[in-house]
Amino acid sequence: MAIKAARPDGSQSISADLRTTLTAEELATGPIPTLRLLLLTAAAKADIAARGLPSVAASPQLVHRQPAPEAVPFAAPASLIAVDVMPVKPLHDATIFRGHMATVRCANPGNLDAFLQTWQASCRQQAEPAGVAVVLGAGNVTGLAAADAICQIFEQGRAVLLKLHPVQAPLAPVLEQALQPLIAAGLLAVVSGGAELAMAAIAAPEVTHVHLTGGEPTFRRLVDGDGSGPLAKPVSCELGNVTPWVVVPGRYSEKALAFQADQLAASIANNSSCNCIATKTILTCRQWDQRERFLGLIQQRLASLPARPAWYPGAAELWQQATGQPPADGCLSPMLRPGVDRQAEPHWFAREWFVPVAVETAVAADSIEAFCVAASQFTHELPGTLAASVTLPDGMATHDQARVELLIEHLRYGVVAVNAWSALGYAVGNVPWGGFPGGTIEQPESGIGFVHNPQQLPLVHNSIVRAPLTVWPTPPWFPWHGKRARLARGVADLYGAIAGGSKGLWQLAKMLPDVLGG
Repeated sequence: MAIKAARPDGSQSISADLRTTLTAEELATGPIPTLRLLLLTAAAKADIAARGLPSVAASPQLVHRQPAPEAVPFAAPASLIAVDVMPVKPLHDATIFRGHMATVRCANPGNLDAFLQTWQASCRQQAEPAGVAVVLGAGNVTGLAAADAICQIFEQGRAVLLKLHPVQAPLAPVLEQALQPLIAAGLLAVVSGGAELAMAAIAAPEVTHVHLTGGEPTFRRLVDGDGSGPLAKPVSCELGNVTPWVVVPGRYSEKALAFQADQLAASIANNSSCNCIATKTILTCRQWDQRERFLGLIQQRLASLPARPAWYPGAAELWQQATGQPPADGCLSPMLRPGVDRQAEPHWFAREWFVPVAVETAVAADSIEAFCVAASQFTHELPGTLAASVTLPDGMATHDQARVELLIEHLRYGVVAVNAWSALGYAVGNVPWGGFPGGTIEQPESGIGFVHNPQQLPLVHNSIVRAPLTVWPTPPWFPWHGKRARLARGVADLYGAIAGGSKGLWQLAKMLPDVLGG
């Protein structure tokens, strides 16, 4: 938290309210998802040892049948196997994530029996040692490096040398203490250093794999080499995204409109937008009669939030490059620019900006069909395939609902979130996280491979996370939630108690006053 509270001159003069927000965010992106991932991994390992397959929320089902492969947009499989992985009953998802569900969609190898056999083989193969991986940790989110290491160890069977990003280097002692059992078992070592250390580690003969979470320029330097030739070892990566949020036109209640506007605002403000899935582009319909009201609600919420220090390296320069204005007093205020023309200002759509600015653009469409066609084309042209969100109203006509579902099913993203920020797909820990399949060394798009697959699901295509149009209780990651830090600590305590052998009921009950008071 101290890193993200520091101004460019090193001072940390931030308000108590912002400090509370940073505390909640750091808990929500560090200890909470790490604990959850470890709990899910331990449960999956126990299930595999007992009966060959992990438990999931519902049995696999054959879905997404198509008349012919050529009838499917963007070469999606003609049929898929759907595996529901959320809610997870032992983690009290039905209470914490009320009304949410997540489905992993896998390519169909022929039929359900063939899929189950492939899945069992995947679980058996993982039990075999697979060498040593160098994990190059990200600098923007506290929990990413630990999660990447955990996934390499338990999902890929590799020991890990974890090299922390220089920004996260002060956390080395904390991570070593938290992950001490893995270090004691000889499965993990944590180091800090620059590019020279990373290249030396990768060149070691013991290293058989490299995993990177970062930007494409870093990836290019990694795979093209430093003058000694291109990387000769297998690599997996997650490289970010120009993250879209598609708002389907229709009649929303004032409550639904306000909640979805709040979600969007929070997705822009969170972590000063230094997230690979921070919302960067909002797509609406020009003819939607609630458009101005919706955008006004987002702007109103963002205007109520305090500016934050430009803590991430290069953020101040990026802000000036993107907006044409220098940061005020070394701090950045989250903002939405509505009505941006893609032809007049293409730079907003051409790259991922690690600054708290999102832009809205509208398409002309006189029907849901026309809007979905435009939305599909728009998202397909954006850089990246990591994650996207779609908001849709309740009570749509049957044929319009079916058309929107077709859009959702065919978006080329690793995670598609319906009525929710796609970051939820990362946070829950058992939704495979990575770019849409098809990334290569030459054109990695949002990455190669997946993390967060403790169930060892094979042939992963992508995942769909679904949430209600409005959610109660108010999510504690909303930076204006009055009890955000207390609730975040409560969830961390809950997962910690479950890890210690408790059912967590007492910890769950203790959060109720803060839920009601938030």
